[in-house]
Amino acid sequence: MPAVDPSDAPVNSVPTFEECNGLIRALKNGRTDYEKRWKEIRDTQLPFLGEFDDTADATNPARRRDLKIVTPVAWLSCQAFGAGVMSGLTPPSRQWFKLTFSNASLSGDRDAAMVLDMRQEIMESVLHRSNFYNSIHSCYMELPFGQAPLAVFSSDTTGVRFQAYTVGTYYLGISSSDRVNTFARKFKMTPFQLAEQFGENSLPDGVKDMLRNPGTKYGKKLTVWWLVIPNEKHTDKPGSHNMPYLSLYWLDGMNDGKFIHVGGFEEFPVPVARYQVSDGEAYGKGAGWYAEGDSKALQIMKKDFLTWVELSVKPPMKAPPDVASFGINLIPGGVTQVNELNGNNQVTPVFNVGSNPQWLAQQIVETENTIKRTYSADLFLMLDQLDNTNMTAREVMERQQEKLQQLGPVVERLQDEFLTPVLERVYNILDREGVFPPVPDEIAQRLAQEDVKVVYLSPLAQAQKMSGLVNIEQALSFT
Repeated sequence: MPAVDPSDAPVNSVPTFEECNGLIRALKNGRTDYEKRWKEIRDTQLPFLGEFDDTADATNPARRRDLKIVTPVAWLSCQAFGAGVMSGLTPPSRQWFKLTFSNASLSGDRDAAMVLDMRQEIMESVLHRSNFYNSIHSCYMELPFGQAPLAVFSSDTTGVRFQAYTVGTYYLGISSSDRVNTFARKFKMTPFQLAEQFGENSLPDGVKDMLRNPGTKYGKKLTVWWLVIPNEKHTDKPGSHNMPYLSLYWLDGMNDGKFIHVGGFEEFPVPVARYQVSDGEAYGKGAGWYAEGDSKALQIMKKDFLTWVELSVKPPMKAPPDVASFGINLIPGGVTQVNELNGNNQVTPVFNVGSNPQWLAQQIVETENTIKRTYSADLFLMLDQLDNTNMTAREVMERQQEKLQQLGPVVERLQDEFLTPVLERVYNILDREGVFPPVPDEIAQRLAQEDVKVVYLSPLAQAQKMSGLVNIEQALSFT
């Protein structure tokens, strides 16, 4: 992570604390309404995701979070969606992207193409060696909330390192073109961790005092803010404070008038995957938004069904006082004493449950299927759900392509807004760190003059391309 001593940064090259705090307040206000929905989605659908300040998430991370959930259909659907997008968009077991030139005329340049192929293989090796696939799967699991950020950092050990952030822990801002270009995060660190990451000399005096006390050095938790914003005054001069994006760290309420870290990035370091976005909105809307009503209705219906079962098996009983005084034995095979001379001393149910359990069970199944469709779980589990086992391979392929087209807009957005910036940043980090082997000057000049683009070869990307060939194939068959 590029870093400079905050005192060495030129005056007016970074925002003031007042400007940063004003921006944080604006980001908080912009997230307030979304946060309410995220909590509802978390409580009724995805209980094991998210972290919010005003809940017990931080103070008691081991607590049960699924107390409002009777049936975990949404959570299982989210798992199917995350695994399906993982295997369909970024499968670890196969090549899912290729580096090519934007200029098609260079497709015959064999030497330049060989350089790109070699760099592509290095990128694939670095991604496998790093924590990329674990982190990006976490992002796919977060997409039902609407968005999922993934930070990309350089690493001395693996070349690159990735960090996924759960909903409720970050704040987003967008540019005039609706692209996410501002990221803020609040988190906790001990004085020891602060000194380890930023150096003791950059910390306020109050934190330095905590470092001298073993109890506070390792046990005290301090609130840290991290803010990434576009650098309006960036130049080509050396220094991280001159880069296109500024990276600022400070302690909440203990800054002593200075940042504990001033750094920068050549590219936006936290690409954000978004499911569906409205114009002018930083946050997206995912499957959890659309399944919220069905999920809440499902919990009520399932609870009512279980209540009916319990009332049918163990109905409330009524008995005369003299019988009740001996006790009513509800255990199977148990005996309740009654006075045979009095025919009214019978133990009977208070009422008979006269509902239609078959109809309620059918409604539950239909609601569960609706939730699965909303999460696209039926798409990825389609082959396991085929009723007609006599379908030909062609019928299976056409049915699969038809369903894959439903994810077309989501796939396009994920590739354009998320995967391409991630791969571009990985490429540039490896290039700046000298990981790529040197190339002859003549080829290097050709590469420098041309833009490199990413072509996706994943199953979902190929399904999108194949959908356009179906009409051509049908026309040829008709002819």
